[in-house]
Amino acid sequence: MRSLWLRCLLVAVALFSAPALSIVNIEDMRMDETKPGWMLSSTLSLSGKRGNLEEDKLSLNGGTQWISDDLKVRNLLLFTVANDRAEGETYSEEYFAHLRHTRQVVNGIAWELFGQHQSEPLNQDYERQLIGSNARVRIETALVDGYGGAGLMYEERSVVPPLAEQIERNDWRLNFYLNSSYPLSDNAELAVNFYVQPAIEDFSDVRSVVNAGITSRLNRVFSLTLDVSYSNESEPLVGQAHDEWTYAMGLNFRF
Repeated sequence: MRSLWLRCLLVAVALFSAPALSIVNIEDMRMDETKPGWMLSSTLSLSGKRGNLEEDKLSLNGGTQWISDDLKVRNLLLFTVANDRAEGETYSEEYFAHLRHTRQVVNGIAWELFGQHQSEPLNQDYERQLIGSNARVRIETALVDGYGGAGLMYEERSVVPPLAEQIERNDWRLNFYLNSSYPLSDNAELAVNFYVQPAIEDFSDVRSVVNAGITSRLNRVFSLTLDVSYSNESEPLVGQAHDEWTYAMGLNFRF
């Protein structure tokens, strides 16, 4: 049986209470692309407390991937379902799904087609759907060791502010990204990601995100990670903030 990768997230805390992240860093969520066949990665988390406050938190996230024998075709599905309750009432709910088809055109260059759905019913009934396509290029230089991409996507977003009607925005956007890793030592690595998505009809309507993460390998099985992200949107939907900071720490293991 092929190895299964399981990622166990110990702590994931937002620095500020903020809107749904409009750019999801798919590069950091990709699975091993060097082995043909099926692969599964999944994490089920359950926590809670009883006493002065009754609270329950449940989340399921992960993905599945299929790669052809010649490694030239890849299909990837990523998903997240999360529900947080306190005193019997749900106060946070999140759903996410991302489907991506990748075809290797030549060595180092791939064409991708993708679709995505995000929703947070209790965050002003926020919803986001998109479809798009992009080129993905392997980059190996003195300054960059990773992947770059450029493409086009169509996006639909909506929110329902308090005491107001639904607000919708549909846009065609360009999508540019750069992902690179830098070794810090024999057992530690720094990964940096940039995303920029300007609207085609108005280039002043730009959203962007910067992500930096450090992974330290403790031994053959365990590794420790720390990630920090900052995102900015020049023209967010009504009731949504311009900026968002997040960080996460986790312990990863494989067998």
